[in-house]
Amino acid sequence: MEASPQYPAFDALMGGAFNQDWKDEWSSVDELLTEALDEFPATRRALLTELLQIRDSCSEADVVGMLESMGSGFRPEVDAQVSALGWVDRLVRRINAHDADA
Repeated sequence: MEASPQYPAFDALMGGAFNQDWKDEWSSVDELLTEALDEFPATRRALLTELLQIRDSCSEADVVGMLESMGSGFRPEVDAQVSALGWVDRLVRRINAHDADA
């Protein structure tokens, strides 16, 4: 049995939604994020908690390694024009902005 990931919400987003075929299923990063997060406050809360932990305790190389180990088809530098830690920050800002508007 495989061990559960250290960051299960981040793993579900990056390894599940942003799988190897995500570009075939979604027209943009924002479309995927809207579908995966906007109507799911519990998911956003769990993800935000993990993202803040990642931001405080992980290096750029750590986040790149996580994305690779999750089987993510998402590459922040290519798909969002940000570093891996920049992607974590972008997700934090997006969740905070969405929840501030709610």
